[in-house]
Amino acid sequence: MEELSVYILAGGKSSRMGTDKGLLTVSGKRMVQHIIDTVLPLTSNISIVSNNKAYESFGYPVIHDLIKDKGPVGGIYSALSDSAVDLNLILSCDTPFVSQALIKKLINYCKDVDVCIPSFNGRIHPIIGVYRKRNTKFYKNGIDEGQLKLMALNEKLNTLILNTDAEFKEKEFVNFNTKKELNKYV
Repeated sequence: MEELSVYILAGGKSSRMGTDKGLLTVSGKRMVQHIIDTVLPLTSNISIVSNNKAYESFGYPVIHDLIKDKGPVGGIYSALSDSAVDLNLILSCDTPFVSQALIKKLINYCKDVDVCIPSFNGRIHPIIGVYRKRNTKFYKNGIDEGQLKLMALNEKLNTLILNTDAEFKEKEFVNFNTKKELNKYV
């Protein structure tokens, strides 16, 4: 298997949640720790993209946004800029139940594409995906042109959207935006 780097995007404003989502506890662990525990058997090359120093407590490099306030596109650009390998798993900090099986499936299908992301129940999840370093400049150009809609940018690349309905459960794709959503799983 190609060498893999993992970047956990934890730079959002969490405006609906009111606090930094990745640091919240769900099912007995902080959300970011759930993700670290899931990916650690695949690689120890893990970084967190955030401007919050609190993430340093997890013991992995914290990468600051190269261009602030550009949402997931800015986080992906920062991650790809930092990466030393072509194969990069990008995960949002608020998806603690993503599974190793789903990650392996994305990696297996990313051989001949720029981006490989899942869809579930008709919804695309672009912040659970494999992104190639070779597209770093593409995302930078998107930022420079004010294109901050991640899926609109991904559609311009060779992007594979894997339908995962048959193999996976909805819980793996849950991302938390409000305390009400979080309370279902605490």
